[in-house]
Amino acid sequence: MKISDMIRQALEKKGFKNLKDASKVLGISPELLRVTINKGHIPKDKTLIMIANKLGLDKSVLILSAHQEKVPAEVKGFFLSPSTTKYRRGKRKYPLSEEQINYLEKILSIEEIMMLRKYRQVSEEAKTQINGYVDFMFASKRSA
Repeated sequence: MKISDMIRQALEKKGFKNLKDASKVLGISPELLRVTINKGHIPKDKTLIMIANKLGLDKSVLILSAHQEKVPAEVKGFFLSPSTTKYRRGKRKYPLSEEQINYLEKILSIEEIMMLRKYRQVSEEAKTQINGYVDFMFASKRSA
């Protein structure tokens, strides 16, 4: 979702009818708010944090969305999309988050993702052994 849509929806939830009143509450100029919402201008991170605090938005999601909008279209697929879900404390059920898996599915097979999950669970000593085995197999395949 674009930051202009996120801000517009938050303003509607708060009951603001015009941009002038909203800009006073947010502590920014009406012109900056207008170009952000209507023209897709992306304000500085400091301004986005102020807006997020006043509207009750997640700061990290708003800033990540803004940075993702700035990236050229040909490389957007390489970046993870920000998630609005709240972070849970404690150990995750899987070593990779759902967001990471969705991204990895674009570039890896399911078997490779499962192998990556298992790799992240082993000890440092086991990782050294696995890396050595993979290097050995790769070198022997290349020489054959």
